[in-house]
Amino acid sequence: MRKGFTLIELLVVIAIIAILAAILFPVFARAREKARQSNCLSNLKQLGLAALMYAQDYDEQLPYDDLDYNGSGDENAGDGTWRGMLRPYCKNVQMFFCPSKKITSSVFDGRWNDYGRNAGYGMNVAHWVAGSHTPPYGKALAEVEDSSACILFTESGGGHSIGNTDGIDAVRWIPTAEWATRHNDGSNYAFIDGHAKWLKPDKLDPASGDWLTTMEIE
Repeated sequence: MRKGFTLIELLVVIAIIAILAAILFPVFARAREKARQSNCLSNLKQLGLAALMYAQDYDEQLPYDDLDYNGSGDENAGDGTWRGMLRPYCKNVQMFFCPSKKITSSVFDGRWNDYGRNAGYGMNVAHWVAGSHTPPYGKALAEVEDSSACILFTESGGGHSIGNTDGIDAVRWIPTAEWATRHNDGSNYAFIDGHAKWLKPDKLDPASGDWLTTMEIE
């Protein structure tokens, strides 16, 4: 007669399977996030190129972060953002969404008057306050001192812009919001020259006062 497995043997096999699962599952999760990171990076690159196409059509002027379309004097549901301005230059609306960020409320659907709608990326408006570095929105391409080091778009928590409230100290603009470490302890950024890059948050440095924007690469 064949002997069955003893209880000890079964427990050993289960323990081995549990150990292997504990080792492999984080690896699989990281690989899956890496794929999402690459997809997100591609989205931001396409948005950066769309902004350049927009600039070519509007006397080499970059889009504003938002516009008061209805003339009310403030931003409200009748107004628009850069998303609506760039939508005609993009293949589909999904390009505006990070695959690692689920947007569930007031989702951007491609409309031109999209103020208050949520998506996956924001425009750099850091240090817009008086006496600070000048953000790139609405500026002519010729005003950008180094387009390869000036960030135009970042990831976001849903809002259409990224500013001081997302993390700042006395010297360096270091974002502390969830999106800054969304992809394997870093985030994706689109630059004005059209390229996009993954960076850790501590790589953003506004030390030079000569730049157009506060968000630069060390």
